[in-house]
Amino acid sequence: MSGQWEEGKPRPAVQWLKDSLPLKESDQVRFKTTENKATLMIKNVKKENEGKYTLSLDNKINRKSFHIFVVTLGPPSKPVGPIRLDEVRADNIMISWDEPNDNGGGDITCYIVEKRDTSQSNWKMASSHVEGTQFRVPNLIKGVQYQFRVCAENRYGVSEPLISQMVIAKHQFRPPGPPGKPVVYNVTNDGMTIQWEKPIYDGGTPIQGYHVEKKEKNSIMWQKVNTVLIKEMDYRILELIEGLEYTFRVYAQNDAGFSRMILLVSLYPPGQPDYIDVTSDSSITLSWTPPTSDGGNPIQHYILEKREKKTVRFYKVITKKPIIECAHKVLNLSEDMEYEFRVMAVNDAGVGPPSNISLPIKAAEPKDIPCAPSVVCVSDSTNTSISLEWTKPVDDGGMEIIGYIIEMVKGEGTEWKRVNEELVSETNYVVKGLQTGAEYKFRVAAVNHIGRGEDKEIPEPAQAVDRLTPPQVDIDATFKQTHIVKAGSSICLGIHFRGKPIPSATWVKEEGELSGMSEITTIDGYSSLSIENCSRYDTGKYTVNLENSSGSKAVTFVVKVMDTPGPPEAVAFKEVSRGSVTLVWKPPVNDGGARIHHYIVERREASRRTWQQSGGKCTQGILKIQDLLEGVPYFFRVSAENHHGLGEAFELTEPVIATAEPSSPKRLDIIDTTDNSVLLGWLKPEHDGGSRIQGYLIEARPKGGDKWVVVGNTKNLTFAVEKLNKGDEYDFRVKAKNEAGYSLPKKTLAPVLVKEPHIEPAADLSEIPNQLITCRSGSTFTIDVPISGRPAPKVSWKLEEMRLKNSDRVTIKVTKDRASISVKEAMRGDGGKYYLTLENVTGTKTFTVEVNVTGRPSPPSGPIEISSISSESCIVNWQPPEDDGGTDITNYIVEKRESGSTAWQLINSSVKRTSLHVGHLTKYMQYTFRVSAENRFGVSKPTESETIVAEHPFCKCYPQVFSFFEIMWFYTTLIHISNLTIITTL
Repeated sequence: MSGQWEEGKPRPAVQWLKDSLPLKESDQVRFKTTENKATLMIKNVKKENEGKYTLSLDNKINRKSFHIFVVTLGPPSKPVGPIRLDEVRADNIMISWDEPNDNGGGDITCYIVEKRDTSQSNWKMASSHVEGTQFRVPNLIKGVQYQFRVCAENRYGVSEPLISQMVIAKHQFRPPGPPGKPVVYNVTNDGMTIQWEKPIYDGGTPIQGYHVEKKEKNSIMWQKVNTVLIKEMDYRILELIEGLEYTFRVYAQNDAGFSRMILLVSLYPPGQPDYIDVTSDSSITLSWTPPTSDGGNPIQHYILEKREKKTVRFYKVITKKPIIECAHKVLNLSEDMEYEFRVMAVNDAGVGPPSNISLPIKAAEPKDIPCAPSVVCVSDSTNTSISLEWTKPVDDGGMEIIGYIIEMVKGEGTEWKRVNEELVSETNYVVKGLQTGAEYKFRVAAVNHIGRGEDKEIPEPAQAVDRLTPPQVDIDATFKQTHIVKAGSSICLGIHFRGKPIPSATWVKEEGELSGMSEITTIDGYSSLSIENCSRYDTGKYTVNLENSSGSKAVTFVVKVMDTPGPPEAVAFKEVSRGSVTLVWKPPVNDGGARIHHYIVERREASRRTWQQSGGKCTQGILKIQDLLEGVPYFFRVSAENHHGLGEAFELTEPVIATAEPSSPKRLDIIDTTDNSVLLGWLKPEHDGGSRIQGYLIEARPKGGDKWVVVGNTKNLTFAVEKLNKGDEYDFRVKAKNEAGYSLPKKTLAPVLVKEPHIEPAADLSEIPNQLITCRSGSTFTIDVPISGRPAPKVSWKLEEMRLKNSDRVTIKVTKDRASISVKEAMRGDGGKYYLTLENVTGTKTFTVEVNVTGRPSPPSGPIEISSISSESCIVNWQPPEDDGGTDITNYIVEKRESGSTAWQLINSSVKRTSLHVGHLTKYMQYTFRVSAENRFGVSKPTESETIVAEHPFCKCYPQVFSFFEIMWFYTTLIHISNLTIITTL
């Protein structure tokens, strides 16, 4: 590239720029400049050399720029990923991808798709000429794990490959569920027709058809009946042998395989129905015998059919519940009409053949009183009432039940008393006015127009007490815990509950609060939460908490609203330079229930209202926006889009100017003031203009003044402006500086008064639990307390009433915000209350910390008293130590020493009291005792007693005559024992 000019004086300075940034020479890039020509040469051109080149000529009189756009031709960049697995099947997989961000200067002609079995290293060609960005990879092996890669191709070459994740070739759906229970009909001597219901679960893909197999009884071999796939849900089986029993099975088929098989086992018909009761309310009670064979599967229930006499077609008898007994009462018959009946048995394999037809039965019979109710039970109770429920009599006596009579007897009584004055028409009743805690028996009888029927008594006595039950939830077939709705729709979350006392119901949302469009309704054991006009913000988990005095229960619902995405998060400028900005952001917290396809970035000039899209559809969280006008402020906003549409935008509240200078610093704050200084602090600029921030310029001016004066430069985010006049007010401002120059200034919001603030002193003792420090004797303890106050307070320490200063053992330290005192080689006397006094012009405050120096106790208090001395024992008494060492005395240690010996003998090392009975002494032996006190830190020094002789106290004696040999023996013994001189007086 070269530029040539005809004139220009003085000779202009030449500068080359690429994408508005200065270009530097290197081994690849060379500059050449002559008198009227400037040349830029680039060797071994690469893709990154593409862009806008600018030749700038500047001779200080004028400055001109000339732009040259260079396009580098070459292979495209690799396709934009990830590779999506749109449809996975056992023999093929549909994949898709996005076009490359860079087409290499030429149109994409095609894509190359390759596949690889992950157990092998070599890639195989799937297709070398795919025109779109989607391709179905064929000829895959079921159950094998594959990986795919895609390359883009233009006329200049092939791109780097984009590689997919690993995927196993298998169906995304499953085999279907089993067909419904088969039913046999149209049985002839050589064939029959079986019919079944469609499976409840199709496996996620349509049912293709059905298969039927048969097996003769006592055979183990199954034979396929159908030669082609059965499309209908019934099939006629022919060529059966008359008199043989057969078992059939049916199974469904879809793309994923075959369902579980459902068996149909041949059944014998039940016995012929016969009537056992005919009533006047147009009903007949029938009975029959079960089949002689259940077909190898238990009988589930029976199907009863009826027809009027002399008619051909049978009709099924409609029942509320399946008939499981071999008897049934047929209702709603025409009185005086004759009917015929037949019955069929049903098991898991299907419906058996019908029984023989009954004889004609006429619906008419004489009237009678009703029988007793089938069941009578207690359903609830309180301190003063009991609730009863019962079932209607099986036989109403041929006439309508007009009501019921309830009777009761208290405790062990025998006289039944009627409870209800008028007949009860319902099958439940609450007996009130009962004695709390008393037991009662109840019985119920039905009444028709003939009279009162038989009684039915409750199984056991009932007590009139409150029944407390924790909350319970009633769930039916319509209950759903997960609800998926579209935006703008309404939703109702409901729950049926019970408990006693009646539980309270509260609704909460797991993350956040319930929306203003929600409405909670709780009445008669049912609570619901309704939300109108749902939006993405209604997505989440909702919990209903049921609670009473007996317990609690919680049920959680999940709501997912399909909506457009929420606003992207953390939108900010990564880079701002002359003519361009780079925006970054994070995905929305709420994606609207669908994958984010791309983002839309828009801009508008601050002086305009219309928004203009910048760049294309961006799939990443970053976009560089170019060709912005220098010096023009722009607003930007970013929106996410999913398949529901474009979501809510995140708009930056402050405009940005695409300039090479940095933006102004953020948040200029006054950190501190003194009588002659101000400490300023600020945050980094929103953007650095494309080059590193070199430092900050701080300026000041007196309040009301016009001239700003530079007071300092710094690379930090704080600066102390000193040598100010006390009592004056100043304005301050800060500018950021980079290679291109200074930013716009950031100014203080109001003038700052230069004055030391007056704050009363304070100390924070929260770091010292209970304001108590415990220390072992001989170790070092430290009291370190955070302090505050303006001006800085004067600090002094006292122990009780003694003022403390620095010494060999005591160290006092004071900083701006902490005061501490340390004492080395602590003694018991160093314990007590330490007073910290803080004083400044605002006043004086004193704070207290207690120190407990623990150690061994002092010796027990003497003297040690010896009492009750005898020739074998004595009692040793002493007083507790004056100093217990800061903790309780755990025990005393008592020792003895015989005269003539230096060794002490242990008597007892765990004495709890201050006295001890000492036994096993030797008569006439001299003893000395000593006692030591012990706590958990050690044993004290001992306290010794005076010496005593183990002998009986002196008493009144009478003369006694001893022989010479007795006197010599006594004399010798005393010398041996005490080594003393004995004077014997006879």
